Amino acid sequence: MIRGLQMVIKAEALSRRIGERIVAQEATIAALDARLKERDGDAPFDCRIEDGFKTIEELQADRDRLVDRVTQLTMLRDGIVANETYTLNRRDLRAAGLITSEGEAEAVVEDLEWGDRAAHKGPITGLKLTFSGAEIRALLEARQRVYEERAAHWQRERERTPEDQTDERPRPPDYMCENEAEEHDWRAEVLGFLRDHIEADQTYRLSEADLAFGELLPEKPGWMQQSEYEERTGMAFSLGRIAKRFERLSPWDFCPQERAADRDE
Repeated sequence: MIRGLQMVIKAEALSRRIGERIVAQEATIAALDARLKERDGDAPFDCRIEDGFKTIEELQADRDRLVDRVTQLTMLRDGIVANETYTLNRRDLRAAGLITSEGEAEAVVEDLEWGDRAAHKGPITGLKLTFSGAEIRALLEARQRVYEERAAHWQRERERTPEDQTDERPRPPDYMCENEAEEHDWRAEVLGFLRDHIEADQTYRLSEADLAFGELLPEKPGWMQQSEYEERTGMAFSLGRIAKRFERLSPWDFCPQERAADRDE
């Protein structure tokens, strides 16, 4: 039984379609590069009608987002198993760029079939990337080294003396250096644990959750990480303020009529 509306597509057609999306995204990136070069010298808040009234910073953010998307699509395309049949749901189609995030379908119908999964021999459910164990071990080791380098950086920051700091590079507080170094050490240790339990001579098919758990996807651009961090902390701060306001309320604040009667007495 197929749960929901799912489509079946051959590996060759899926690879070709994702390749077309990559080419389209790269063309858009090239156009943005041309616009950024033409606007070189604009002030930070300058905007132009031909760019949809976007500033240089907004155009650069659009470009960074597209570059990150091309990297993701390239990894998806390169991980497709030849001669396989894939069964894709709407989420999979969106991840592969075959439909837009708004749900507008693109021209993929001729390569897709509606049907019973049992009618196709051995389909792969969803978009799953295929890696050899050796590839996964190499990716985990590379990510582990990144965290080890970051931990070493924060340790060096902690060891800096007041004479070493400058206005451009002030010395962070000790607790910040310790926390950051400890977190990066822990992440490196986790990735090392995963690496040691990967069998190099086996083949693995990884889902989106697996890729995120092993931190195997390309790292998000710094501005995206900062934006998500500000969104999370801003929401947490607002919830904290609301909680404190509720702590100061008494039961009578929810019964204005009774409170008024008590005051009159």
